[in-house]
Amino acid sequence: MSRRLPLVLGLLWCAASVTVRAQEPVQERAAQRVPAQAAEVERWAVDVFNAPSTTRVIGALDVDAATRYTGDLAVLDGPVVVRGVIEGSLVAINADVELKSGATIGGNVVVLGGSLVDEERARVDGTMRQQRPALDVRLDDGRLVLLEPATRREHRDYPARSRASILIGLGGTYNRVEGLPMRLGAKFEWRRADVAFRLRGWGVFRTAGKFKANREDLGYTIDGQLTIGRRTPLTIGARYFDLIVPTLDWPLELSEVGWGTFLWHRDYRDYRIQGGVGGFLEFRPARTLTFTTSVHGVDERSIAERDPWTLFRNSEPWRPNPAIDEGKYTLLAASLEYDTRPPRRAAASGVFLRLGWDRGIGDELSPQVLPPSVRDPLPVADYTYDRMSVDARLYQRVGRRGQLKLRGLWAGSIGGDPLPIQRRYSLGGPDPLNGYAFRAFGCNDFDDSAQTGLCDRVLLFQAEFRGGFGIDWFRGDQQETGRALDDWGDGDWHDWLWFRGPTLVLFSNAGTGWLESESMGSLNFDVGAGIEIGTFALYAAKALRDGEPLRWTLRIRQRF
Repeated sequence: MSRRLPLVLGLLWCAASVTVRAQEPVQERAAQRVPAQAAEVERWAVDVFNAPSTTRVIGALDVDAATRYTGDLAVLDGPVVVRGVIEGSLVAINADVELKSGATIGGNVVVLGGSLVDEERARVDGTMRQQRPALDVRLDDGRLVLLEPATRREHRDYPARSRASILIGLGGTYNRVEGLPMRLGAKFEWRRADVAFRLRGWGVFRTAGKFKANREDLGYTIDGQLTIGRRTPLTIGARYFDLIVPTLDWPLELSEVGWGTFLWHRDYRDYRIQGGVGGFLEFRPARTLTFTTSVHGVDERSIAERDPWTLFRNSEPWRPNPAIDEGKYTLLAASLEYDTRPPRRAAASGVFLRLGWDRGIGDELSPQVLPPSVRDPLPVADYTYDRMSVDARLYQRVGRRGQLKLRGLWAGSIGGDPLPIQRRYSLGGPDPLNGYAFRAFGCNDFDDSAQTGLCDRVLLFQAEFRGGFGIDWFRGDQQETGRALDDWGDGDWHDWLWFRGPTLVLFSNAGTGWLESESMGSLNFDVGAGIEIGTFALYAAKALRDGEPLRWTLRIRQRF
């Protein structure tokens, strides 16, 4: 027996070794193999990110020469600069990667939704893979979730799915014309493979009205759309509606307009009633490119301001809602958008470009009378105008948490008859030229406070630098450039006490507005600074001309 004991122990040791090796996590072994198909790489990268042995970092990461990671490293919303050693694989999702001299990667380097720079020939023992399209992902209790299926089987017979639901909620934002618009309706959705159909309908009840069944108090929408394809979706839709809509896309976002109206008795937009029928087509030949065209036949009418309740300054009168050039219009529009910004845009790099064109053909018009210095009288029939807009933005990450943002916008008339009141422009605080008074550049220098902006064209430039510092109450041992998730587990109580810290903003704007009959004139400049804490931001701006005070703006969205 004593002679057989060493042999038995040796066999048991071999069996135990085989058992342990067989029980290695599949995810860890698979992390060494990068799939060949582009769609499969997306799922593979998410699995590597979620693997228990992976070190996960959200935000910028600088692996200096003295740093060594012993396993796989996954980074979301980088960028990543590597000078040190990563013994496993490096997976970067929606992040740029730069490999410096002395960098050593023991596994693979996979970059999805970013650029890969390896000019100094770092040592990479595995394969290197780069895919430019950004991933649509979100963090759900510490785990990364791919919002769109990474693996698509084009010819598989998927079962049809349908869903019906009731729509109850807000029908828009709080404003001085509607008060709080409430929505009640229903929605039906159907999907099979790469075909999706949606039909919706709801009524809008405006709480600032007098409970009469007319266009001022009640609105409605019935719309439907059919989408074909997932990678390059084509969407065709139609709608029948009667709603209150704003005349411009600025100032401020709609949610900010609503809060400003409800809290401070300040409504920074103007409105009109627009009802009719129309259709649209949207095509996305690539993830970053979208083409849209539409045609609508509408009837547009003026609506006066009401007296909705506000938390502060409730006794003050409202700014009048200006009258528009009423009538029936046929509206044609087309736009092309190019957007390389990742889904999570905090301190990200990317480009946004939008080209827009629209034409209006009017009939049975009841135009308002404006001074001859602003425009000639409009014809009541056979009326046609054309507008165009160019909006170009550059977002460039600088350093670890810095970001440089640049924007140029031109919009205005390009021919035909003079623009109607509801399609004219203005600039001035609180956005986008927030160093100046509201509608300081509105081409309406005559004594009528109810008039909206009347410029035919506007030109705007914006520049902004953002930077900040992080505060981590319990994780002083982690990289200061990102947020690690590996030691405390997913969804731990520590997540509630993590605070990235404030973001400091320095900015400058330049812009002007002018009439078609006049020359453009000189630009008007302002400079400012602000601080952002989470969702909220406080900005101070000063116009660069004599007699202008320092102006403060409280916002819940970034400037652009």
